[in-house]
Amino acid sequence: MEHLTFENLPKAIAELKQGQSELKDLILNKDTSQPQPEAPIQLDDVVPLTGKTKTTIYGYVQKNKIPHHKIGNRLYFFKSEIIDWIKTGKRKTLREIESETDEYLSKK
Repeated sequence: MEHLTFENLPKAIAELKQGQSELKDLILNKDTSQPQPEAPIQLDDVVPLTGKTKTTIYGYVQKNKIPHHKIGNRLYFFKSEIIDWIKTGKRKTLREIESETDEYLSKK
């Protein structure tokens, strides 16, 4: 900002008022809605997501191998938890293993 003098005072005040008006508009128009919680999905929705059969998923639930929630006799799943669970099973490619081996050997 330039040096404030009596001559440029009206211009500086106009800029301040404009900035204040813009800030007020931003605050008033801010989206205050909270993010919606993720809706639980049923077993029938998990089957196409995982590519596993209902029987296999029931087996995973029984062995606590798949993230799930149980209320009474009903099972509930969350899509994000199922996707994260699938991601934990990533296997390294041969190229990644070779790269890690080369890096390890070069340090030794």
